[in-house]
Amino acid sequence: MPEQKETFSRIEEKLGVLTSKLRDYKRENEKMRKELEDKKLQWDELKTKNEQMELQMTLLRNGASGDAKTSNLVLEKKINEYIKEIDRCIALLGDQD
Repeated sequence: MPEQKETFSRIEEKLGVLTSKLRDYKRENEKMRKELEDKKLQWDELKTKNEQMELQMTLLRNGASGDAKTSNLVLEKKINEYIKEIDRCIALLGDQD
């Protein structure tokens, strides 16, 4: 009978260790998820800035060449892309509810 109590005690001890590790892993996982989300937001911001800079470069190039019609078409195309992206984001936000 004492052997059974000892075995039970070891099982309880190991279960406690496993429970503690599980709790630690859950905290670490949550921290990593938050970091990933932050990195995604940073990526999106950098992507947007890059697109804006590319648009500015294109407009400057077209403006320098005196081709106003082309620069207007490029600008209109970029605005349409932004509108599509905004619509997509709104749809995604609507799906979360």
